[in-house]
Amino acid sequence: MPGALVMRPIVRCGIGMSAGALALAATGLRAQTAEPPDGTSGRAFAVVPSLSITETLTDNARLVGVGRQSDLITQVTPSIRISSTGGRVKGFLNYALNGLAYARHSQASNFQNSLNALANVEAIENWAFLDASANISQQSISAFGTQSTDSSVGNANRTEVRTYNISPYVRGRLAGLASYEARLTHTGTSNSTTAASNSSSDEAKLRLAGDSPLRVLSWSADATRQVIDYTIGRRTEDDSVRGELHFAVDPQLQLTLIDGRESNDYVSLDKQSHNTPGWALDWKPTERTRISAQREQRFFGNSHSYLFEHRTPRTVWRYSNTRDIATGFGQPTAGSLGTAYDLFFAQFASQQPDPALRATLVNNFLLANGIAPTAQLFGGSLTSAVMLQRRQDLSFAMLGVRDTVTFTASQSDARRLDSVVSVTDDFSNGNNVRQRGYGVNLAHRLTPMSALNLIASMDRTSGSTAAQTTTLRSISLAWSGRLGPRSSGSVSARHSVFDSATTPYKETAVTAALSLQF
Repeated sequence: MPGALVMRPIVRCGIGMSAGALALAATGLRAQTAEPPDGTSGRAFAVVPSLSITETLTDNARLVGVGRQSDLITQVTPSIRISSTGGRVKGFLNYALNGLAYARHSQASNFQNSLNALANVEAIENWAFLDASANISQQSISAFGTQSTDSSVGNANRTEVRTYNISPYVRGRLAGLASYEARLTHTGTSNSTTAASNSSSDEAKLRLAGDSPLRVLSWSADATRQVIDYTIGRRTEDDSVRGELHFAVDPQLQLTLIDGRESNDYVSLDKQSHNTPGWALDWKPTERTRISAQREQRFFGNSHSYLFEHRTPRTVWRYSNTRDIATGFGQPTAGSLGTAYDLFFAQFASQQPDPALRATLVNNFLLANGIAPTAQLFGGSLTSAVMLQRRQDLSFAMLGVRDTVTFTASQSDARRLDSVVSVTDDFSNGNNVRQRGYGVNLAHRLTPMSALNLIASMDRTSGSTAAQTTTLRSISLAWSGRLGPRSSGSVSARHSVFDSATTPYKETAVTAALSLQF
């Protein structure tokens, strides 16, 4: 999946491989800033339709350990990409309808929706705005259920998850002394299974920020109220006030003192209040290096967020470590990265702040590097209550003239914070869910328009009992190339082994794909 290589996006991505692309984002970005193949560069408004046809021959169409049956799966995917970069409406919409037809198991034929959309509307010039986003993707119901690297192969542990976010806000200046922003945010998540909860979140936030007479000092303060409601779980509330004092030690280093108070009913029926003192550091010694850290005392212990990023002309390094409240585990809910598209959209934020221009950049990058936009990055599960999650990610990439090597490692540890609610999911009865993943990608560019990719990944999930341990290992080899100005193709082979106490399987598949852009 490396930066200057080509792989058709229809080729399925394993979890480790998709995460590996993160390490290459900054390097690949520089290689993808040329005129895109659809010719949309510089256009304020663009509509790009496309059509993909994929044939997958698998020896285990139902992903079972006993009684394996082969099948030929045909996938037809019409899609449309809309982007707007001018005027008061900026944003993008990427939608695809995947039609899957099984030659032998026709009852498994289905349709799968895929959507990534984001918009910013300037309703009243320089004062009133609206942010909106939407996501539809295939996600795991249970972290301990059957996992796979290809959403086209039958899997009862998969469901379609739909998430949307609407956030109107106003912002301006108060008598030239401080800036203000008042924002309302509504987020909704629903899925296509009765075995998991839907959820909604409403948040109101007021923020003030200003300077002090001393140029090295600045301050900010905010007040927030959030209500989270799970259809199977329960409704919880959180109110908080927070103040920050920023010290600009020099242009590259900023230190921050934090103090505040929060009141919530996450762990009890009645609200409990706690002080939240803390500190933060942000250091950018060079334009290629960043180190940031934040730590606060919370009602569940200490929360933290640590980040290290460094890049050279040929390498990219990244490490992150977070511990905080989460509303979803590996799902595309607020603040979570669920698909390859989500991952790169967040990763490219520092290089391209404008969301619409960034969307075009991400789409061109995914196309050139053969990354499926809807590929699920991390295994996870649908949840019915607020959780405490710690996550660590390490990635490294080395880009050569014709060869690229990427390595990634990630692990997460989550448990339910809400001990009041009584619902059945992966986190019931105090269960602690741990996930660890590793991925290696070796890529070799054959010609300027074609490449070979060898990808190996391993992902392990475990719970509080031995029966909840699963491991997915996958290896794949793919050739991909551009066939014409608006067409590309690929041929790939993969082998996967899933170890589980209840649903183990082995699968080998060969895939051929053709994509046309109009």
